[in-house]
Amino acid sequence: MVKLWSELIILFVALPIAVLYWINHVADWLMPILAIVCLFCLCVLLADKQFQRIRLWHWEDYGRHLKSTLKLFLPWASLLALCVYLIKPELFLHWPINEPWMWVVTLLVYPVVSVIPQEIIFRTFFFHRYKRILPSRNARWILSTFVFGLAHLIYGNWVAVVISWFGGAIFGYRYMQTNSTPIVVIEHAIWGSFLFTIGLGSYLVVAGP
Repeated sequence: MVKLWSELIILFVALPIAVLYWINHVADWLMPILAIVCLFCLCVLLADKQFQRIRLWHWEDYGRHLKSTLKLFLPWASLLALCVYLIKPELFLHWPINEPWMWVVTLLVYPVVSVIPQEIIFRTFFFHRYKRILPSRNARWILSTFVFGLAHLIYGNWVAVVISWFGGAIFGYRYMQTNSTPIVVIEHAIWGSFLFTIGLGSYLVVAGP
């Protein structure tokens, strides 16, 4: 119990705070750090005989869950886009209009280098690894949502944290429904790509020193 709590605190609280503290020194290493943490979590999962590896690739009832994703996404994404247009018009569609190649590259690379590792760490690993110390799935959902937002403190603004709390709640809930990493990766990629498109992606990059 103590070992698991210590591991949770080191990985999901101490590490993000340490990265934030030394952000000027490690800003160019965020993706490698994410990849290393993901690799650690994946190795722990694969070494655990109680972990059902099928969760890493199965697509059962994908069509039904995609419909559920879109029913949530379309109205709320439309409202969010309207809010950005009205409140921060200088950000709205900035990348697609002014930096189209950067936008396209981001949409292609982001799901692979960012979304997949995040979902393995914060959903697949977190929900399985800590069920001994957090038997309630709702408790794991709440805590995983909190630490997911906390990890986004590295971007140095409250908007990234709040967005991530909402996103973490959505992705955690979907994972509890599906027990499927790929389905949650797709939902995360849809939301993340949308945020970069409408301009909120500017809050999800590390600010300069």
